[in-house]
Amino acid sequence: MQAVIAGAGEVGFRVARDLITRGHDVVIIDNQGDGISRISNLDAQIIKGNAASPKILMEKAGIAQSDLFIGVCGSDEVNLICCTVAHKLGCKTIARINNTELIEGPLDPNPMDILGIDYYVNPDKLALNRIWQIVDRPQLMTSLDQFSAKDLHIMEARIDESSPIVGRALVDVEMPSNTKIVLISRESGVSIANPDEVLLPRDRLMIIINHIEDVWNQLSKSIGNLSEITGEKKVKKIFLAGTSRLAISFAKQVANKNSENPNIELFLVEEDKAEADKVSSILPDSVTVLNGSPTDRDFLRDEGFGNADLFISATEREDLNVLSCLMAKQEGAKRTAALVYQTELEYVVQNTGVDIIINPRRLTVSAILNQATKTTETTGLEHFYGEDAVIREVYVNHKDHIGKSISNLNLPKQSLVAVIKRKDNVIFPDDRDTLKEGDKLLLFTLKNNLKEVESIFT
Repeated sequence: MQAVIAGAGEVGFRVARDLITRGHDVVIIDNQGDGISRISNLDAQIIKGNAASPKILMEKAGIAQSDLFIGVCGSDEVNLICCTVAHKLGCKTIARINNTELIEGPLDPNPMDILGIDYYVNPDKLALNRIWQIVDRPQLMTSLDQFSAKDLHIMEARIDESSPIVGRALVDVEMPSNTKIVLISRESGVSIANPDEVLLPRDRLMIIINHIEDVWNQLSKSIGNLSEITGEKKVKKIFLAGTSRLAISFAKQVANKNSENPNIELFLVEEDKAEADKVSSILPDSVTVLNGSPTDRDFLRDEGFGNADLFISATEREDLNVLSCLMAKQEGAKRTAALVYQTELEYVVQNTGVDIIINPRRLTVSAILNQATKTTETTGLEHFYGEDAVIREVYVNHKDHIGKSISNLNLPKQSLVAVIKRKDNVIFPDDRDTLKEGDKLLLFTLKNNLKEVESIFT
């Protein structure tokens, strides 16, 4: 596949690097010196210029001979223009759109059809969906709605010294039948769960679960008090720091939900008095706007941050987001979530004590790659822990795989078939299970193994 990417920011860089790793030919267009510098070490054709120029797209980038166009420039308008040109020349098109008003509306035909956009990604929507997952099911790390087995969920459990599984090998931990520990994250790095791995205090376990309601009590007996580990109780009181576009959108959504079924107390915190007054005037009265600093300990105590079921820091400054989460946690907030933009920092920050990292750029990269790399054999894709770990769904439709056991697939080390979706059944297999035609496999691996894993099934 040949892909043309417009924009060499962090998202464009990470998408390009992933596609190149998979063996695809990539052309990158950017008119900024810092963007060009970021991608200079990639094995790609690099073009410095205006991606919205049809001449550059056609004569230099070879868009007419390409299969895929991805628009991730800083300007929505540039991304739209590029997609229009690329679509006319037969490319599949994916665009990052920050202002969805440009493509959503009452027009017939749909603006996306007019503009030639096959798929678009909105970072704020992705981040808001993640926040609502936390609010609705605080014990879950994420749902796996984009995969075939839609009842699957992922939970992260943090192991403390009092957990009954500390010092035990994973193979000796008795887990409910429809659960599986798939990843272990600790300060030394992320690894695929190994039966011989001895569990340590402060380990973070990623657990895949089918029908969570059926196994919660059993799971608590296996690994410890889950209500303390994950914040099982319903989120009713939220403190939200910041007046970013994302923060305001979330506050409005909470107010809308409360108008139908009032069940969430939301307090929005803004340090700048003028900004606080401005935000207060545009938000419904059900949102309480507080003027103060989320890093002022006296302010935190006076306003009762310790009673928060969830504290979210969504300012434009990721350092402030991390610090305020740590301070809120010290004051007694049950769960904290920080908005972080630098993917390299995500894993480091998560090990400082912040419960949840919301990274719109990583979510955007995953969403784009999920669409860009779909084939008849491979579909859903999601990254975790600063992109160190990957979930990939693959289909068993090659005659060489049918009837073969998992142990004979010759998967690379640090890879795990966690789930087999077989018709309407969800199976948590071991290495002896054999594959049948039409099986869908949910594979966990490290990002460096992804190309090799995909090559086995394509």
